[in-house]
Amino acid sequence: VDVAKLKLLKANHMNNQYRLEDDIARNFPQQIAKLTEIIDSYKADIAHYSEHKITDPEQFTMEIGGKEFTEKKEAGAALLAVCKDIKAVDAAMDIGNYQGFNMRIQFDGWSKEFILSVKHEAVSKVHLGADALGNITRINNLLDSYPEKLSEAQQRLETVYEQLANAKEEVGKPFPKEEELNQKLERLSELNALLNMDEREDAETEVSESDEKEERPTRGSIHEKLQIYKEKSQRESETGKENRKRDFGLE
Repeated sequence: VDVAKLKLLKANHMNNQYRLEDDIARNFPQQIAKLTEIIDSYKADIAHYSEHKITDPEQFTMEIGGKEFTEKKEAGAALLAVCKDIKAVDAAMDIGNYQGFNMRIQFDGWSKEFILSVKHEAVSKVHLGADALGNITRINNLLDSYPEKLSEAQQRLETVYEQLANAKEEVGKPFPKEEELNQKLERLSELNALLNMDEREDAETEVSESDEKEERPTRGSIHEKLQIYKEKSQRESETGKENRKRDFGLE
């Protein structure tokens, strides 16, 4: 039982070692490259947004379908009109520009909602509702959230670097209970050898006893009893004849 448990622990240890090797060679580098790209994109988009951001509410402008809208309510209504015109599911359609970002709309067949994407370097998405002005607010909130998204991506990158460093420390470490496993295996081998020896001795004893039985004459067998009975009968028969001869005076 101890050997079985230790072998299972060693198998788990080896699987973990293989996973660490794979993480170090492939998974972590891929995550680092992807997060670095996302961080660079957010930095570029934040700088781009700061240049094109509408700071004066009276200077609002949004281009939809080639037409420029200067009123939020009208722009929101135009967004809803575009949504109604979309026929294909999951097909994205470019609809215009806002504060320096390209906008696309698609209908998500899974969530049954319209999704608007804004893109300069990175791509961010927001679900649209039925309220015209509310959709404009959602887009503004999405663009204003870029610094927070950048911070989250940077934290994830730091976490991956820490995981990579920990993996490099753990990879290559031997199974901590290797010595105990070897001792148990050696003891198990000794016990198995003793058990096999006992079985051989028992088998040899049985064979020896069987041979002795075959060598000894059979006693009390049916044939022997029949022979004894026949001899006894013959003796009794001969005795009976002699007694009758005496009785008749023939002797």
